[in-house]
This record gives sequence, C-alpha cells and structure tokens, in this order.
Amino acid sequence: MRSGHTRESPVRGLQQRKFFNELEDAIVDRLHADARSEGARDDLARQTGISDASLLSELTELGFTTRTLIALRLIPLVLVAWADHRVDTGERQAVLDAASKLGIRPESEAYMMLDHWLREVPPRESVDAWKRYMRDAMGRLSQRARVKLASFFRAQMTAIAKASGGQFGFGKVSGKERQVIDGFMNTLCH
Repeated sequence: MRSGHTRESPVRGLQQRKFFNELEDAIVDRLHADARSEGARDDLARQTGISDASLLSELTELGFTTRTLIALRLIPLVLVAWADHRVDTGERQAVLDAASKLGIRPESEAYMMLDHWLREVPPRESVDAWKRYMRDAMGRLSQRARVKLASFFRAQMTAIAKASGGQFGFGKVSGKERQVIDGFMNTLCH
C-alpha cells in the first residue's frame, strides 16, 4: 500500500452505514411522531383544505405534515424510479431535480422523506393516500385543468423513466415503468 493512502476497513464501513441507517430511522420516527400530534393534524386540514377525516388520519399516520405533504406530490415519480426494483443514479437525480423545482430544499423535512423513499420503497399506504388526495383534488378542477395536470404528471413520470438511460443510452421506458405510469394516469383521469 502506498504511503499516505488509507483504506477503510470493511467492519468500520459497516458500522458507519449502520449508524447512519439508525440515525435516518430516528429522524423518520420523529417526523411520524410530530405528524401524529393533534395540532399537526389540525394544521394539515387548515393548510390543505382536506376535510376527509379518514384521509387526514392516514396522512398523519404516515408522517405527513404541512412541511412534508409536498413530498407526497412526488410519489408517482419515486415509484416510476422503483419500477425496475432499484433506483439508479440518473433516476434519483431526476426525482431530486423535480423536487428542487417544487421548492424542496435538502435541509427540509420533505427532502428527508423523499431521500428515504429513494433508498427504500415508499409504503403502499403512501401510494393509496396519494391516490385519494389526487382524486379529491382532481374533482375540484375544471376539465381543462385536469387534462393539463394529467399531461404534466405523465411528462414528469416519463422523464424519470427515461433518466435511467434505457438501452444503449437512449432513454427508453421499460414495460414495468410504462405499467406504473399507466396506473397513475388511470387514477388521475378517472
């Protein structure tokens, strides 16, 4: 081994990963505990206009607050990234770029939640909450606005699917990614 060049031991690397995973779990647990408070639920209802008590309960049980609800908006993008059972670097960056455009900053709770979802598949309940939330929101929009919003979501999801490079570096959408996109579009359009 050359002088001045050190190599991290495998045991130390495992210990560091374990430490950071435990730290991340503690942060996520804190977010969930904060969301479950009565004040957080009332604030979520007031800020979003959601009046469906069961949806509010589900969102707070999943750890959503007014500070993290914006991350729910990115569930379709995250699940398209996970469609092939892993999130590659290009997909991860494309999702984080979309988050940045929504104003989600690396120091925010929403970013922490999103970062967690890009390392671990979001719970099924988050997807169900997104679907209920979007059905409610779409029901309040004009037909023209619904079409525009659905088109916007499709374009974003397709961009995430193409971010992985596809075959020979040409942004192809895989069958699994197409299936995920179609599932979300079905929710938006019906």
